[in-house]
Amino acid sequence: MTVRYIRVNPVADLFAPAVRAYGNIAIVGQVTPPGQAPAAPTATAVAGAGLEVGAYRYAVTFVTAGAETETGAETTVTTTAGNQKVDLTTIPTGPAGTTARRLYRTAVGGATGSERLLATIEDNTATAFDDIVPDAKLGDIPPVAGPNTPIVFTDPGEARRRVPGDLGEAIAQAFAQTPGPTLVYGVRTASGPDWQAALDAVAPLDAQFVVLANTALDTTTGASGGAIHLLSDHVSAVSNTGGDGKERMGVAMLAKGATATAVVSGALAHERMVYIAHKSDEDAAASVAGVIAGYEPHISILLKPVNISSDPFTPTEISAINGNETFSSGPAGNGVNWLVDPSLIPGRGVYMGEGYTGNPGGKKYIDIVRTVDDVSFRLKAQLIKAIGTVRISRSGLRALVAQLESVLQPLEQNEVIEGFDITIPLITLLDKDPNSLTAAELNQINNAQSQRVVEVLIAVDYAGAIHRLSITMKFV
Repeated sequence: MTVRYIRVNPVADLFAPAVRAYGNIAIVGQVTPPGQAPAAPTATAVAGAGLEVGAYRYAVTFVTAGAETETGAETTVTTTAGNQKVDLTTIPTGPAGTTARRLYRTAVGGATGSERLLATIEDNTATAFDDIVPDAKLGDIPPVAGPNTPIVFTDPGEARRRVPGDLGEAIAQAFAQTPGPTLVYGVRTASGPDWQAALDAVAPLDAQFVVLANTALDTTTGASGGAIHLLSDHVSAVSNTGGDGKERMGVAMLAKGATATAVVSGALAHERMVYIAHKSDEDAAASVAGVIAGYEPHISILLKPVNISSDPFTPTEISAINGNETFSSGPAGNGVNWLVDPSLIPGRGVYMGEGYTGNPGGKKYIDIVRTVDDVSFRLKAQLIKAIGTVRISRSGLRALVAQLESVLQPLEQNEVIEGFDITIPLITLLDKDPNSLTAAELNQINNAQSQRVVEVLIAVDYAGAIHRLSITMKFV
């Protein structure tokens, strides 16, 4: 007879909590299309069949040996019963070097900017085309993205093709980091640039970092209504009022070579903003966002490598950025980080000089804000299945504690947090002899059960990484 010393009861939890990487980036910026966009063709509905009855929109692009312009001005035509063919005339020809033109059209009733490829005219001379192509035969979207439309990028080359200019280069700079982000959303601004409309398009995205491409913080962009001020307002508002898991941080750079940190003040001195001082002609904000996104939330960003070309700051300049420190003091910090090439690290390279948030008087370090966001999301994702199921009773609340522990204990074991303490005041009352409860205690239990609200207090001990070592050497 087999003696079973180990007994296993397999349990499948099909409602597994969601896991959040907290590493996606949204970059908002301007686009510089290759060449001037064409004028609109003339569209006329004529007798024939092939198209649906309704409104169609048309636009044209110029194609050269290495690029394609964005779609030009739209023209609209409405077909009617029996007049279900469209003659396109006065199709614009391109400047010298144009090898072809592409016609784009919406599906019937399509919105502005929803055109897809209709046909390619393989020359720069023909000016007419007869359209009877059904909607199902339309091809790709135009290569250059339209404004305020988020696009997911996983490849820097595709970013340079779809959003050429500041935005494409910033996305490529983020992807150049190691380990770097998994994906980057690119959002083109409308002319102006209209930063607010583009940030509104970013609000619902699954993004944890937001960057304004090639936009430095100065007295103009940092003023109320300025680009970086709008970014600070955005990350604050979405983090506080957006959906679960939408908490985010903004990353912005100072002007090249700037060391004055007084520009980070007022609403800009926010724990959800990260500022970087640099001496680079590349987009330092996009680079740093790519660096942060590549690491788990609890990892300090101090001395992490940044793939960027940047001249070093002098010790005097670093003191101006960071502030003065004593032998026994902690890091000073004025809410601005800097790039450094430490002589103690073999070889040459550019590294993060610190991991500060923009608020030196609050949550001072980037990893603290990210870890709080991460733990909060994990707890909510785990506990959602308790809503409507767990009862306000001794056994029910102890089951609730077990669910909280299932999230926090692995974090403690992996040294993400040092420890935690869970307190549910109602359990203490429910554990008492019912005959010993006071009227106030009975009322507290009755209120919780009638209102169906349970208060839970969780204290988490977070042990941050070492940022300074003070070593005293005694020779005897």
